[in-house]
Amino acid sequence: MAGSLEVVAMDCEMVGVGPHRESGLARCSLVTLSGSVLYDKFIRPEGDITDYRTQVSGVTPQHMATATPFTEARREILQLLKGKLVVGHDPRHDFQALKEDMRGYAIYDTSTDWLLCHEAQLDHRRRVSLRALCERLLHRRIQNNLLGHSSVEDARATMELFHLSQRLRARQKLPCLAVN
Repeated sequence: MAGSLEVVAMDCEMVGVGPHRESGLARCSLVTLSGSVLYDKFIRPEGDITDYRTQVSGVTPQHMATATPFTEARREILQLLKGKLVVGHDPRHDFQALKEDMRGYAIYDTSTDWLLCHEAQLDHRRRVSLRALCERLLHRRIQNNLLGHSSVEDARATMELFHLSQRLRARQKLPCLAVN
């Protein structure tokens, strides 16, 4: 990729929709390179919510009462992602919930960064959880709230891991991603 890209980290929370409880987008958070919140909204998915998954998603019926409709939120989010490097932890699920093909985006995935896995001494695993990487590398526990995950907290954590990966690459004289 020529030039440098602006960077944004994304994390989404999903609820179960329809009789088969397929994942529907219920919250999306985007943070900047510095960790400032760029976007954070609850989103009313298409279809009937049949499982709020509150213990994991943190989403409740009260959040949905004032949620942004999916088509409006999707348009806002995709506009903010356009032309940027999108940082995420296994972001394919987030893009699926957005009903967007991620192949059209520059992606940095913390779940498959071999350098982070090696540094965390977890390189024997194919994929590593965000929680495990944060505990081992950032010395911080995330996703331990009884009220569910925070997509802002998770997006910030992936951005911190991105910064750490960039520092590790520079220290080992490996190519870094060109970013603004």
